[in-house]
Amino acid sequence: MTTELETALPATQEDLEEIGVEDALVREVLSYRLLIERLGESDNNDWWESMILTELGRDRLNEVTPKTAAKARIDLAQRVGRKAEQDRVEKNAISLFYLGPTVEAQITAELEGISESTQFETLESLSKTIGAADWTTELVDVSDLEYREQGETVRLNPDALGEDQLKSRTTMRRVARECFAGYGCSTEGALQVPYYSVEL
Repeated sequence: MTTELETALPATQEDLEEIGVEDALVREVLSYRLLIERLGESDNNDWWESMILTELGRDRLNEVTPKTAAKARIDLAQRVGRKAEQDRVEKNAISLFYLGPTVEAQITAELEGISESTQFETLESLSKTIGAADWTTELVDVSDLEYREQGETVRLNPDALGEDQLKSRTTMRRVARECFAGYGCSTEGALQVPYYSVEL
């Protein structure tokens, strides 16, 4: 039986493709980010105060940015997640909402090309409180993921990422998937931010 979360992830990727996000890596990363942002909103798991991906948030943004509402929602959702992560992880960390300068530049460039609008209906209607950890296992397969919980953070894998790895699309796709999977340690009212250390 398909769960609401299992439906939300591909539906979000389809919405992103419809509005002009052509790059598959960017679509995958953004779908992870938007799903986590929606799950973290106060009407779901209360990880942050945000109404960006709700019907109310859509209506408010349509009033002030009718032609760029979809891009504005994506940008704001990413800022909320990035702020929550930066408040918890070490400096120079790689996390779901910050995957290093190369990937972030690709995401920014791809979002500049958005010409259409979407309502992200599946995300808007998503109502899910998380009572038990490991809920991401039904969404992505990362069976060999090693992590260590440390209060409000989850350090992924003991080895730090090197600068060359941050430029590899294949590596960063894996890192994004593992960061998303690491959010499976979070439950209602208890955000734990997964991250990788970076070798300087």
